[in-house]
Amino acid sequence: MSDKRVIVNANVITMDVSDRRCRAIAIEGDRIVRLGSAADVKDLIEQGWPVEDFGGRTVLPGFIDTHEHLMLTGSLETAVQLDDVTHTEEILERIAERAASTEKGGWVRGSFLNEQNLAQKAMPAREALDRAVPDHPVYIMHATCHMASLNSRALEIVQPPLTLDGLDLKGGKPTGVVRDPGILTCVHPAIARIMLEEEKAGFLIKAAEMALKKGITTLHALDGGELGPGDTKVICNNRDRLPLHVVCYNQSMDLDEVKELGLPRVGGCICSDGAFEAHTAALFEPYADEPDNYGALTYTQEAMDRFIMAAHREGLQIAVHCESDRSIEQVLWAMEKALRAFPREDHRHRIEHFELPTTNQIERMAKAGIMASMQPAFIPAFIGREDMAVYGVLLGKPRLKRVHPYRTILDAGIPISGGSDSPVTPYNPLKGIQAAVNHPNPQERISVKEALAMFTTTAAWSAFEDNEKGRLEAGKLADLVVLERDLYDGPTHEIQDIGIHSVSVGGKWHSVNS
Repeated sequence: MSDKRVIVNANVITMDVSDRRCRAIAIEGDRIVRLGSAADVKDLIEQGWPVEDFGGRTVLPGFIDTHEHLMLTGSLETAVQLDDVTHTEEILERIAERAASTEKGGWVRGSFLNEQNLAQKAMPAREALDRAVPDHPVYIMHATCHMASLNSRALEIVQPPLTLDGLDLKGGKPTGVVRDPGILTCVHPAIARIMLEEEKAGFLIKAAEMALKKGITTLHALDGGELGPGDTKVICNNRDRLPLHVVCYNQSMDLDEVKELGLPRVGGCICSDGAFEAHTAALFEPYADEPDNYGALTYTQEAMDRFIMAAHREGLQIAVHCESDRSIEQVLWAMEKALRAFPREDHRHRIEHFELPTTNQIERMAKAGIMASMQPAFIPAFIGREDMAVYGVLLGKPRLKRVHPYRTILDAGIPISGGSDSPVTPYNPLKGIQAAVNHPNPQERISVKEALAMFTTTAAWSAFEDNEKGRLEAGKLADLVVLERDLYDGPTHEIQDIGIHSVSVGGKWHSVNS
């Protein structure tokens, strides 16, 4: 197959600084060589370059998901899917069915369970799991990955100490439910160590194929560290087997490990706090439905200060998970302190999630040049599509005006990159764009162009890859996604339904037709 191609009759949205559109694009090898009108590529066609008529389809820079967990996504995709269950009995039936086809002693894993969708509003307990599956270890992951249920056999293997913070107890015995921080420091690592490297490589390939079908050409893989010891190295070793680009973040405070891996960045879900749904996101004021609970910080201020100061001095880009205001304060304070001591103009440090910032924190982040890495699809998935009803229960109505404040953040001059946090929400940049544009709070809605930039231009910039990706320009990588229609046309509540025709990753084409 020729490594040259001319595309004509296309609606090319370049996302360049002039916001130019054009009708034709020429690609040679892994690079874009020309954009313009049909007349601008006529000479290439006359030279015999292969021509493809796109029939008016829309061509965009390939989508970039800047916050996802590649290994965990592939792993959970092979588990029993529980995203649609409404009763605990349904869970028990499904895992029992999987156990019947699993070798005795083999793990039975469930994924994507949201207890708020259950009539019982609670994760299944150990005793119920034991009755359904007595001869296999069972591990059921919450949709946020910040909570899980284990049966007795799984607990025997993982061996969480009774003093583990986040281990639910009843009468001095584990209920089977583990939440932050114990799920991060004990359960995830234990499960990760059980898997063989080739099995993990299979998970990576599965997840990358899933992302490609959604028009994604680059994934920021936030893996390794306590959540998956050694997983970042496995990803680095297997990148050439994947059909798209991967930017690796090692989720560890171990800077020696980062140096050994040769990475210019550190972090990801180094979790300063937990998740709202698990009531472990750290708040200045208590949860509305649990008045004695303020959530929890995973690290002391001193520990966070030491980590960020050391990583900043090493010249690394830093990313830290902060869902709510108290954890944002901890990390922002540490980053400000490091930047005062060792000024660096173009650091591009990131705060991940940034779901409930204060006005003061937004102002300080802008001044410090710190960016936000956010996941708009959380709104329909967890917060409440139209009225933020779920977070209304957790936080109370007064705080809802601060939830995912995209308009306020952009107006302050803070760059926002977009991600899915897969497997927390599935890979789907179009769904994220739709969610940001149709925010339940009209004052925090952003334009289609601004939302699209979160997954293209700003996403590329966030990893220092803006010279290679994020815009369609001559000389840049031929990373493109082809849509069946223009996402600027038609109702904004139908953006996620736009079909994806094909994807080019460095000039290598993949037919998708999703």
